[in-house]
Amino acid sequence: MRVLVAGWFSFDEFVATVGDELGADVVVGWLRELGVGHAVAWAPYFQRGPNWRDLDPAEYTHLLFVSGPLFDIPVVRELATTFAGAQRWALNVSVVDESARSLFHQVWERDAPGVARPDFAVATTTPDVPVLAVAFAPPQEEYGTRSRAERVRAVLEEWLGVRALPWFELDMDLYAKPYDRFPSQVEALIRRADAVLSMRLHGLVLGLAHGVPVIACDAVVGGAKVSAQARALDWPLLLTATEIDPHSLDAALEHALSGTLQPRIAAAQRRGRDGIAEARAWFTARLGG
Repeated sequence: MRVLVAGWFSFDEFVATVGDELGADVVVGWLRELGVGHAVAWAPYFQRGPNWRDLDPAEYTHLLFVSGPLFDIPVVRELATTFAGAQRWALNVSVVDESARSLFHQVWERDAPGVARPDFAVATTTPDVPVLAVAFAPPQEEYGTRSRAERVRAVLEEWLGVRALPWFELDMDLYAKPYDRFPSQVEALIRRADAVLSMRLHGLVLGLAHGVPVIACDAVVGGAKVSAQARALDWPLLLTATEIDPHSLDAALEHALSGTLQPRIAAAQRRGRDGIAEARAWFTARLGG
């Protein structure tokens, strides 16, 4: 027995969803537990596994189409026809086209007229991974040719993608059409991150203010306000414009998530409070003067 697991992620013609892959992961887990030989067919653009069009159908006893809507459309019919000699099962599917049932010997619906069953993704056991809040800086024309903001952003985005790190963007603008953006919204997001990756001064400051380790990236050659603020708060995780690359980012993230930086975060918060107290005293003295 040898099984080929396929789904919408197997077709170049479509973009599958995360739920499609998670459903397939559950089925692959069952096959491993049962000791059944198997392969997963991936669309070529994923570059993760074989393209079903390149496989020898005679090598597979079963074709399992997992997750998503079930239609009788040309590409699904092509898949079924290619593996006509195999037992063909559709699992965890929404039957929106009854004629598609004829393409498969067995169908386990998650929903169909009169049927509602839990989606396989509810059983996912994907391991937890750290989540990064990322603050990109704009081109920063005020620094002229010293600014490397576009290059640095490209490096960060590629690193996040290649490492498959979950992240969300911290937009610091006060207005996001058609609504205002409030500091409390940005701060709430930061508190829920495991680390902050920031090209912006306030990404650094707010991360430390809320006890979250920050990888500060100064995109200005020679250093500018991000570097100055890291010095003001005595924060060690600072990467300069000329040293930001995948290796330095890997090392910085490992340090940020090591759990060893809490004393430095607490010290930065104290320096921040002391600095604000000094500024308030200066302000008060001159206001009353």
